[in-house]
Amino acid sequence: MTAERFLRAYNRIDDYLRGLLDVDRSRYGFASVVDQASKRYSVIRRYADDLKEFGALRNAIVHDRDFPVRIIADPRPEVVEAIERLADTIMDPPRVYPLFRREVRRLAWDDSIARPLRWIREYHYTQFPVFRYGRFAGLLTSRCVAQWLADSVHNGGVEFDGVTVGDVLRHDEYKGRRVAFVARDATWYDAVELFSPAKGKRSASLEAILITESGREDEELLGIITPRDLLNPPAGLY
Repeated sequence: MTAERFLRAYNRIDDYLRGLLDVDRSRYGFASVVDQASKRYSVIRRYADDLKEFGALRNAIVHDRDFPVRIIADPRPEVVEAIERLADTIMDPPRVYPLFRREVRRLAWDDSIARPLRWIREYHYTQFPVFRYGRFAGLLTSRCVAQWLADSVHNGGVEFDGVTVGDVLRHDEYKGRRVAFVARDATWYDAVELFSPAKGKRSASLEAILITESGREDEELLGIITPRDLLNPPAGLY
């Protein structure tokens, strides 16, 4: 029966959420558990409405006054497949690492500007994390380089000799505020929310997310995420 498969998937979700929150069935109903979990987990926020709809459907399928539970309706096969897929997604959401694992070309504040210019030409990279005294100092972007060139031309000409990455980075109006660091176990949904000005509570959207072991700026860079990277969700999501 499709109802039995539906209930197994539903119970997987219910048990998982209650385990996350450390609450039992005697205190909170399913919808309340979803609301509480939504405050803490981006993947639950993403699918909160769907979860509540599945909760309502579960109540239509079974008769709780009977023990053992009596099934009084059968959901359509595609509905069963949907809740099974949702259970898998919630319990094992894609993580930013290794999903966005890649070499990140970082720069030091005192590096010659010739280095990133060469990388832009050879590899078509457009974003470079810059560090000073071991701490994140900003994100050098092609936009920032273009602004520096425009200002230099306006002031009489472009002079490359002796110009450092830090000199150019001073032309970044955002001063590194449009970059976030996340731990390697952050989810794809966490990254999506961070790039949203409304949900991230930022006046301007991020330009990049940098991945480190635990989300600290002084750790090795494991990867970088740009808004373009999130245009196509990972395969197999709900």
